Amino acid sequence: MINMNENSRLEELVKKLPADNSAVLVISPISIRFLCGFDVESGMLLASREARILFVPKSAVNALKERINGIEVTALTADGQMLDIIVKYGIKRVYIEADKMTVAEYNVFKEQLHYAQLDTSNALDKAIAELRCVKTEQELTLIGSAQKICDKAYDRLLGSLRKGMSERQIASMLEYYLIKFGSEGGVPVKVLSGENTANFDLNPSDRKISDGDMLIMEFGAKFGGYYAKMCRTCGVGRIDPKRENAYNAVSCAIHDGLRALRAGVGSKVADSVARATLNAWGVDEYCSTTFAHGVGLELVEPPFLGRGSFALKENTPLFVKCGVTFPGKFGVKIGDMAVLTDIGCTNLTEATKSLVNI
Repeated sequence: MINMNENSRLEELVKKLPADNSAVLVISPISIRFLCGFDVESGMLLASREARILFVPKSAVNALKERINGIEVTALTADGQMLDIIVKYGIKRVYIEADKMTVAEYNVFKEQLHYAQLDTSNALDKAIAELRCVKTEQELTLIGSAQKICDKAYDRLLGSLRKGMSERQIASMLEYYLIKFGSEGGVPVKVLSGENTANFDLNPSDRKISDGDMLIMEFGAKFGGYYAKMCRTCGVGRIDPKRENAYNAVSCAIHDGLRALRAGVGSKVADSVARATLNAWGVDEYCSTTFAHGVGLELVEPPFLGRGSFALKENTPLFVKCGVTFPGKFGVKIGDMAVLTDIGCTNLTEATKSLVNI
């Protein structure tokens, strides 16, 4: 049984309810995993100040009962079953995951739970996202293990790269190394070269790397259900001064941005520092990324630095990134995994940010 203080998270979520006669209905597997501590392929969690009930298929009830305390695990059987429960506890308002629920699902719940009003204000989505930003010590350990897999795979890949390899070949090789070193798989690998590096949205192609190219590799690993991520740009053979200047600008910008990160500072501070560094190098107009976003049960999750204004919190893991693109020519991108502390941040990525030429 994985113990990550999930019950305390659920308690904290329930405390946010504005009244005794309100409840939350959680349906997304990621949110249930976060609040309960284990994967449920098909389930629903109903929680109020009096009730904590996890509805799952009948075949899964006994196994789940042995893994969780403080939450009633019951089989979801009849359509009127949940209605009976909300009537029993006098629940009049049910907050739903508006960002996760389809229109069809909403219509079904609206009909079945007609005794209560379904709140579609995104309040539940925001409350869960805020809780997910801060990780426990065990979660951070899993993320750190995932990052070690990334570093090992990247180090092994550097010894295998050769001119003439295609982006697809390199991506496949990197995927193999990630799994070899312990990644649970299913993590996208992006490899771009030459003019393709000017568009970070592209996928690996049959283009072969050649002398003078920039080569971007962005990838992640998953360990114990938690992700880590990194990005590196290499030079293929000898690169020209403009490309080298762009690389140095991005390397310095992410270094300065990392130094500005710590718990308690505003979410836009590090992004502003990184952009100021890019400006000093004369390439800020080509900046094509926001500075950082959260990583955990998903590769991309809140918080999103550079969007909105909020204070950063201790023990928040971030994929810290900086990139520039010169349309039709080339791009550069570097990204590290970092964890916020009250005095700065801990960089989990071991790979050098100095330019590597292959």
